[in-house]
Amino acid sequence: MPSRKSASCTRAKDDFETSARHTLDFVDETTKESVKADTVEAAHKLGIDVLAGNIDVVYEDADEPATAQRLGAQFTTKRVVISLRYVAHVMGLPVHQQITASKFRQVTAPVKQPNKTTPEQLDNP
Repeated sequence: MPSRKSASCTRAKDDFETSARHTLDFVDETTKESVKADTVEAAHKLGIDVLAGNIDVVYEDADEPATAQRLGAQFTTKRVVISLRYVAHVMGLPVHQQITASKFRQVTAPVKQPNKTTPEQLDNP
């Protein structure tokens, strides 16, 4: 039968994984450091001691374009990952834990500004 402490650690880890998945929606190129700070704060509220240096935030172009992108849709697909490592103590023994949350997100693609000849080309078939 698991001890209360190990059950508490498991529940905190599960709650934190849920929080990390929710945070994925707020990651972009400019928010990585603030996401780390928010992640540390959320972890501490759950009783998880984690350092910002043990948190990795990835926001990058996905390797494979989505089907809609291949058909000309105006968005790009980004891969977003939050991964962290910490040590939980169960009955005085250190237990190394890792939590990783990831998802693919579609973001608006930069729109190319039409050049000056575009309206003329549309008028002259």
